[in-house]
Amino acid sequence: MTGEFVEFTEGPISIALNLESNNVGVVLMGDGLMIQEGSSVKATGRIAQIPVKVQHVVAIVMQLLEKN
Repeated sequence: MTGEFVEFTEGPISIALNLESNNVGVVLMGDGLMIQEGSSVKATGRIAQIPVKVQHVVAIVMQLLEKN
């Protein structure tokens, strides 16, 4: 799933961006010098997320509404 944490056998935890049958794109969250084409990777089942307080969402929406 896009946005899911994935883990390389020989590298850091990463975030999946593109998951196709013949092409996978990830953002490495650390040193990826040992990762090569054909390296094994497994899904963790966890989605990358950042907790946000309701007050922050309201402030952003209010700013967007004021600009229109």
